[in-house]
Amino acid sequence: MSKIVSPRPSMTASPSLEQDDQTPHNISLKVMRLTRPQLTTTLPVYYESTDKTAFIEGLDSLNISDLTASHPIDGKSQDVQIRDYGLSQMLLLPSTFGTIYLGENFSTLISVNNESTAPAYVVGTKIELQTSSQRFVLSDNTSSPMAHIKPKDSYNITVSHEIKELGIHILVCSVQYNAPHGRKRFFRKFYKFQVTNPLAVKTKLNNMIDGRVFLEAQLQNVSQSPMFLERMKFEPSEYFQFEDFNDIIDQTDGSKEGVSVFGDGYIHPQDVRQYLYMLSPRNSHNDRISRTTNALGKLDIVWRNYMGDLGRLQTSQLTRKTPMLEDLEVQPFWLLDGPVRIILETSFRLGIRIKNHSGQNMKLVLSAIKTKMGSVLLSGLNSRQLGEVVSGESIETHLEFFPLTPGLQRIGGLKILDLLSGYTKDIDHVCDIFVLTNPHESVV
Repeated sequence: MSKIVSPRPSMTASPSLEQDDQTPHNISLKVMRLTRPQLTTTLPVYYESTDKTAFIEGLDSLNISDLTASHPIDGKSQDVQIRDYGLSQMLLLPSTFGTIYLGENFSTLISVNNESTAPAYVVGTKIELQTSSQRFVLSDNTSSPMAHIKPKDSYNITVSHEIKELGIHILVCSVQYNAPHGRKRFFRKFYKFQVTNPLAVKTKLNNMIDGRVFLEAQLQNVSQSPMFLERMKFEPSEYFQFEDFNDIIDQTDGSKEGVSVFGDGYIHPQDVRQYLYMLSPRNSHNDRISRTTNALGKLDIVWRNYMGDLGRLQTSQLTRKTPMLEDLEVQPFWLLDGPVRIILETSFRLGIRIKNHSGQNMKLVLSAIKTKMGSVLLSGLNSRQLGEVVSGESIETHLEFFPLTPGLQRIGGLKILDLLSGYTKDIDHVCDIFVLTNPHESVV
């Protein structure tokens, strides 16, 4: 337990009682934070005890009186012991208030002491926690106060609260009691402490043309001590489903092994980890909302500090800049499953899916602009009727292309025209392909 240093008592008036500081109070307050002890760090002296010299005998006697001071090395044991990490088997109580991080449980002991020679009657206490935006009542027995506290006796209150806000927090302790001869007395004390962030979370987004979103979350330990990451979970919004790309994949059957790509969950101070998630529309048939919404989901992070204390941090809603949704969306797809090999001066077929995102029906015509097609030309007719496409629906067509140049090439130079409204869309880039010079060439 570490004592909280309190500032000078405030003179702020209570709604029913006024601060009484004209004469010393019979009751005093002590506020101590409840934290776990730490392992004591040591710099032991290792020595061989084979030769019994005066120096060795002195170290032996020191080893008996202080287990952390020196250690004899007997034999050639390779067993790793706790002393080899510079730690002893003794615990050290904290001497300072320490640092409070967002997401931790703040626990404190309030001791109400009667330091006078006379009893205090009808003792009521109220413990509150004031943040920048809210005020929480942690304990209040003013409606049913203690009958009395004997001289030199004390009354202890333990309170706990999960910290969910950054910035300055103030623990407000109010005490009211009746002194001898029935005089009512009241005082209030304020204990201020700062809450800091243990983790820094940064996100990066990549919106794909088919509605998928790749979310990269960067997590950094900005606290002063290592932590064990117990859970890193993404909770998508109602319009998305997601796939976690942070587990090792079994190469035999493609299933996830349940093992993180980072190995263990330990994160040292200032260490950074990057997590990747793929979001896709939950309803593929009506995905207009998921394509235009800016709400993606939340990150739920649970960790433990080096002594096992639990902390939890949930981010606010992760958002993105609302993408512009065009009236027509063009997606390429291969007609055959498995790997595709495109050979120089050999025609190949590619599927094109066109979806109508506008609020009205369209009658579409697909045509080619040969001056913009580059080294991959469209075979057959330069223009074809696709027919009518209802709002929110899609239509598919198969195109045949002829590559003229090997290597990485672009497919584009297409145009779509709506005969009903006159709307046109130029498709300069459909996809990229790699053209091989012969069927036996391999791609490294």
